[in-house]
Amino acid sequence: MSSISFSSERALAQDSPSGEPSYKPTPSTAPAANDQSSQLLGPIQRLPASAYPTDPIRGIYGGSLWMTFNGQQWPYFPKTGIGVSGYVWIDTGYEHIARGSGEPTDPSITYFVQQGMMLLRITPTWSNGTWFVQGQSELVAQHDQSQTQPIQADINDLWVRLGIWRAFDFQAGRFMGWEIYHFGMGLDLYTLERNGATDQLNLPYPAIYGVTTEFYYPEAVGQAALHLYPYSWLRFEWQGRYGNEGGLNTVGTRPVGIVDLGWLKFKFGGEYQRQAPQTSSSQLTTDWGFGGALQFVFDPYVEFGVNSAYAQHIEIQANDQKNLQGSTWTLSNGAFVNVRLAEDLILGGGVNYTYLQDKLFSFSLDRYEDYDQWQGFVALQYLLLKHLFIKGVAGYALADFNPISPPTFANRMVSGRLRLEYLF
Repeated sequence: MSSISFSSERALAQDSPSGEPSYKPTPSTAPAANDQSSQLLGPIQRLPASAYPTDPIRGIYGGSLWMTFNGQQWPYFPKTGIGVSGYVWIDTGYEHIARGSGEPTDPSITYFVQQGMMLLRITPTWSNGTWFVQGQSELVAQHDQSQTQPIQADINDLWVRLGIWRAFDFQAGRFMGWEIYHFGMGLDLYTLERNGATDQLNLPYPAIYGVTTEFYYPEAVGQAALHLYPYSWLRFEWQGRYGNEGGLNTVGTRPVGIVDLGWLKFKFGGEYQRQAPQTSSSQLTTDWGFGGALQFVFDPYVEFGVNSAYAQHIEIQANDQKNLQGSTWTLSNGAFVNVRLAEDLILGGGVNYTYLQDKLFSFSLDRYEDYDQWQGFVALQYLLLKHLFIKGVAGYALADFNPISPPTFANRMVSGRLRLEYLF
């Protein structure tokens, strides 16, 4: 291992929807005045390495923690211009789910899939070096043969923010919240293995919860957040949502705090969401939860961490009675580790356990309905020519379904995929 020469000076150049940003492997200091390597046309510029903070260190170079920003203020672009960045990835995968229900409407499946995404990020910025006004849009092209329409165009980020660099900012629009629960190098967003051993019987499903009800991109509601950076090692996000989603008037909030010493990171937060009916004939739902993560980085060799999160989901029907089967509580626990085997080769692994119980009690069986799922993975990633990530992931999941009716059963899933990702 003595030949490894990576340091915290390595920088990255963008963040993907799955929390896996692209990078530019150059020093994180600002480029020299005569450096034209990131210049495109006039004020339009490929975002330089200095736009992506590395102090405190995010994670080992190329690892999954390094591929997140841990709540840091980015892109850091203290001048007037238009920053450009992006990425493209293609997954080719396989999944087999052996369903144990024995129901003809829920057979076992073997599934071949290829999917991909390309994202172009545009970040216009005005700054006098202290204050800034910044906007961002991420234009997305998607290819997913599992969808009715195989080729799709969409957006991810669409926001504007105002603030003082490394002090505070106010942001409004469409964006992801700060991550608490970290999955590691597998179970990437939009992948089959993240779902696990799914079922088709409309039963409550034990999906991993990571303070994530208001973490992902909203579908229709408005969104805003206040970010505070009182110290280089301490930062806060207070996010709110407001609008109408799925015919329900929605309000919610999600405060998150991060203590980041570089080698040690502690992330904690909670959330609350209420969806009220537009008419008296609709049901009311409330969601609340909280969780935390503890992560360690020993650069450049290893990074690892543990996560835990708890949630309640309550449904009130039009008759003001609680929907017992639809009202649930969920507990998820997980751990991940990434180890550098060679300069451009990283081995990762992770395991997650989720337990879900609803309010439907059977006196004859003397138990509630409950469901649980184990999900694990191993991943091997190689960085080719310092620009192309080649990552293989193998996943396994075991889900137990214990409804009152039909009888209990278990589903098992095995999966594999190969991801090619170019980051620019």
